[in-house]
Amino acid sequence: MDKFPDKFKYFETWSILRALSSNDNAIWNYIKNTLDSWWLIKDDVTVAVFNVFLQTVEPGDRLLIDWVLRKLEQTQKICRAMQSVWREFVVLHFDLADEIVYERLASRIVCDKCWNNSHWWFVWWSCAKCWWELVRRADDSNLDAIKTRIETFHRETEPGLEWVDNNWWLVHIDWDRWVDEIFKDVVQYV
Repeated sequence: MDKFPDKFKYFETWSILRALSSNDNAIWNYIKNTLDSWWLIKDDVTVAVFNVFLQTVEPGDRLLIDWVLRKLEQTQKICRAMQSVWREFVVLHFDLADEIVYERLASRIVCDKCWNNSHWWFVWWSCAKCWWELVRRADDSNLDAIKTRIETFHRETEPGLEWVDNNWWLVHIDWDRWVDEIFKDVVQYV
């Protein structure tokens, strides 16, 4: 978002779910238990949170939505919600081979405060954004969990992407390149 200050209203599912689960309550318990067991948050929960976000949007606002399309039914509901508020949109899918996804997740560490991602091989164990401690996420520490997440992506997310490709506008972007090259592709669509 630093590259597009004030240009978009930003919705990031993971940050919103983290904020909702910041206190010990029923929502926190549900989210924690779901993620700890390597499952996806229920479609209706994600769609409800997204619909609340849409209620905050003014007609002229441009939106940037990160990490929301996970399953076919969820994808359909979110695309239809966008359509119901008269939004044209493009879905950017960042393609990456399974082996590289596995390697990156297995080596990822995150900030324990702001959840900024990093990798163990080029950090000093403090966050580049806020200088807080970096930690391994529990779901990245378990190699079987990573395999399960990749399999779940193919089984549950890919059908939604195919539906978007057939009904809306899906753009594939090669994610196995330098960040600057990826960014050049992304800005074409924003």
